[in-house]
This record gives sequence, C-alpha cells and structure tokens, in this order.
Amino acid sequence: MQRIFCLSALVFLLSGALSSCGGSGPARITDTFMEILGEPASEQTIEKANAYLKANLASLNREQAGELLLLWEEYALNYDNASVDYSRLIDEYAAEIPDYMTALFEYKDLEQRRPIIFDATLRVDWRELASRTLALEDYIGTQRENEAVRDEALWLYKRYVNALLMGASNSPVFDYGTHEFSRELLAQYDVILSERPDSALAAVLKEYETYLAGLGYVLEYDQKEESAKFFETCSRLVSEAERRASGAEETH
Repeated sequence: MQRIFCLSALVFLLSGALSSCGGSGPARITDTFMEILGEPASEQTIEKANAYLKANLASLNREQAGELLLLWEEYALNYDNASVDYSRLIDEYAAEIPDYMTALFEYKDLEQRRPIIFDATLRVDWRELASRTLALEDYIGTQRENEAVRDEALWLYKRYVNALLMGASNSPVFDYGTHEFSRELLAQYDVILSERPDSALAAVLKEYETYLAGLGYVLEYDQKEESAKFFETCSRLVSEAERRASGAEETH
C-alpha cells in the first residue's frame, strides 16, 4: 500500500477541518494522537495509538474519525505491512467512519486476503483482475475531490492496471516459450472494450492493442531493445490510466 503520501496531506487537511469545527475537543484529541504518532513506530506505539482511537473516536465526527484512522494505518504500515488487519478495521470502525472510507478498506481487505500476485505469480484469473480494476476505477471516480482517499485507491488501481498489461514474472503476458501474447488475456481485453468502452482502462487498452498488433503479438524478452520498449510502453500506459481515472484530463 502507498505509505508516503497521506501523512502530510492528511495533517494539512485535518488541521483545516478542526480549526473550523468550533470546539477544542477534536483539536485536543488530534494533537494528542499526533504526539503518539510522533514516536518511533513499534508494536507498542501502534497499539497505543489504536487504543487511543478506540477511546476517543466517539468524540469526533465521521470525517475526522476516518482521517485519523487513515493516519494510524499509514503509521502502522510504515512499521510492518502485517500490522494492519483490514477485516478488523472494518469490524471495529465501520460505524465511526464515512462509508467511502469503509469502502476503501474493503478494497484493501480483498487485496490482503486474496492478493492478485504472490511469489511473483498471478493468483487470480484475468476476469477477476479486470473486475477488480474497473471496480476501483469506479470508486476513484466518486472520490476525485478527496485527495488522500483518492490517491490511496489510485496506488492500488495502478498496480492492477500494471498486472493487466504485464502479468507477473512467473505469469508473463508473452509466453516464455512461444513468445506469443496470451490469447485469453486478449479475449478479456475485448470484453472490457465492449462492456466498458468509456472507462479509463478501455482507453489505454485501445492504445495497447495497437502497440501489440505492431509487434505481431509476439515478443522475445531477451531482445533488449524490444523488451525495454515493452516495459516503457506499459509504464506510460499505467500512468495514463491513472491520469484518466483521477479525472486529471478534465482539468485541461
């Protein structure tokens, strides 16, 4: 999960929200919470921060509670990816935080329980991967003005798009033996283009298929120039999918 973005952005947003809330209670709770997060992360401080949240979230509104929980998540994950159990977060805090925050944790919970890639091998079929990617894109479309939440979802979305374009080391899109592009994956692309033609994902797949057709749907990974071009193309298209999904093109 993305660990760098949220802390500074959320502290800024939260400070603005609390300064206009009209009471000292939420600001005091946040100040104390940030003091805890200012300590070097350890199992003890992570649990200390979690216990403080449990005891005080009822004094905050749902937006404030969700922002603090997102900060706690980042603090814990910076220490150890295994220190956050998203199923537990949902069970314990869904009633205290906004629905859109619960939805974000549900996407992360699914990835935690059933990661798309494990040990460099794709663990879901192309259909499920496409479904997860489009679901995230739709969610991002509802959170474009919520910078911290949007960017958390975009991090996962980019990972999914990358896997749809490139596969994984042990699950390559171009067969290591025949060098041919996966026919099963091409068929899934056709489904996406047919069923979700206006999606950001479909837009990049159209360009990707043009690139693949130019290769004759064949690539030998040991050909350095062509291999480098393949990775460069995929990286650019992932960035383009991110730009489109985030609505960045609508501002130009």
